Amino acid sequence: MVGACAALALAGRGFRVGVVEAAVPPDKITSSDSAYDLRVSAISPRSRGILQGLGVWQQLDDERVCYYEQMHIWHEHGKASVAFDAVDLARSNLGAIVENRLLQQTLYRVCERESRIEWFMPDKIETLLENHAEGIELRLGSGRCLGAGLLLAADGRHSPTRSMAGIDVQQGQYRQTAIVANVETEHSHRQTAWQRFLGTGPLAFLPLANGQSSIVWSCDDDFATEIASASDDEFCDALGEAFEFRLGRVVSCSARKSFPLGWHHCQNWLKGRVLLIGDAAHSVHPLAGQGVNLGFSDVEVLAQLVGDRSESIPQ
Repeated sequence: MVGACAALALAGRGFRVGVVEAAVPPDKITSSDSAYDLRVSAISPRSRGILQGLGVWQQLDDERVCYYEQMHIWHEHGKASVAFDAVDLARSNLGAIVENRLLQQTLYRVCERESRIEWFMPDKIETLLENHAEGIELRLGSGRCLGAGLLLAADGRHSPTRSMAGIDVQQGQYRQTAIVANVETEHSHRQTAWQRFLGTGPLAFLPLANGQSSIVWSCDDDFATEIASASDDEFCDALGEAFEFRLGRVVSCSARKSFPLGWHHCQNWLKGRVLLIGDAAHSVHPLAGQGVNLGFSDVEVLAQLVGDRSESIPQ
């Protein structure tokens, strides 16, 4: 998502951009009733503005976007809590929950209309041939060689490009596992994002446009192993109890997926003509939903620094 966003931002400033993508675009969502992706993002108003400026947000299927108007956060121990309401900020909403797949599809579709963007897909960088002050050259797995004035590495937290460029990374594990699923609850989510801080990790219920909630249950690894082996009914019961039944019983859940949680950060994002953006440069715990928003902010700052093609050094 961040790489395609960067391609659009730079193409819009007059640069020719090549996008090297290892995966083919996700299957098109054929109807508003199609099952929702398990991976969603909480898009901040700032990020929505960035995507609107690139002509992307307007192309999303609005029936699959859920704008949330309130946030409620509370702690398992004691009475600590905090609430936010869009009304208090004179806004129509606080943000939007969007499937990653929907954003990826829409970004790809908008990129396809941009004549300055060329896709190399499916393909990957095999070797960095040159990386110095004058430019960069690389060879793809397909055998194609490319040269450019700048290589943006937006290939995720385990960025192969970062390793090829020899950029050091500091990293560690939270010793937690995130369990994601889409659930149906007894009562409406009321266009509200919910999060409860538990002794074993934070639990978030994020509203979806179809009335379901996307849950992200960050658990200590031992507890995650235990809950992962539970039946659907047992999982729904445990989930409802952990959430204090704020939306009534958890009636059903989709397939569940889990992934380990870690952090990383690079002191230097630039080496020669390789620049890290998005998760290739940094990652944080998902409890605040800031991952892709930080990546979109990287793109916004990059576009400002680079300026228009006519004002920049030759590619």
